[in-house]
Amino acid sequence: MNDEIDLAGVGIGPFNLSIAALADDLPELRTRFFERRERFAWHPGLLFPGSRMQTSFLKDLVTAVSPTSPHSFINYLVEHGRFHAFLAAESSAIERLEFADYLGWVAGRLSSLRFGLEVRDVRSVPGGFELRHDHGRTLARHVVLGTGRVPAVPECARAHLGPKCFHAIDILARPLHLQGARVAVVGGGQTGAEVVLELLRGAWGEVAELAWVSRRLNFEPLDES
Repeated sequence: MNDEIDLAGVGIGPFNLSIAALADDLPELRTRFFERRERFAWHPGLLFPGSRMQTSFLKDLVTAVSPTSPHSFINYLVEHGRFHAFLAAESSAIERLEFADYLGWVAGRLSSLRFGLEVRDVRSVPGGFELRHDHGRTLARHVVLGTGRVPAVPECARAHLGPKCFHAIDILARPLHLQGARVAVVGGGQTGAEVVLELLRGAWGEVAELAWVSRRLNFEPLDES
């Protein structure tokens, strides 16, 4: 596949998915977005049941820029026959599981996305950039990098990474059995709080001791967290 386009995106997370959804309303703009994963996924290892978004559902992929876009969260509700039920619930925040499903729904509607295709190299060339990937090369006038953040692991913990010391980003994908264990959760943000709640609920067995450690002076959850 050797082609020339106006805009290329490397990585398909919420940021580039938002750009792709907005660009879908501009047929004159030639776009292509590349993702090495086989399908769209948004923090699958952190989608705890009952976990809620910290921001309004109106802060979806498109509404702030294009309120009438067919890729809005409101249209997602309409297409799934749930708009009136959502209104009746009078909820200002939605569950992460629902938002993840919305993101996947949008990803399935866009023809500009290419999954299972890793960009190996990006080079500056006259008039733009050359992207080399598994299927050839693409010339693009502009490139947007949306490769996501790398999980932060303290230097002191890196040598101990393994089945008993790990980042929480994939905790739901791990076969944990913590009955009678002594557990420490490091981090006072939303993810740390949700992991602590799951531990208190006995999701992986009843622990013998639980310590929640944070460098913050206190815990300040948002109203909808």
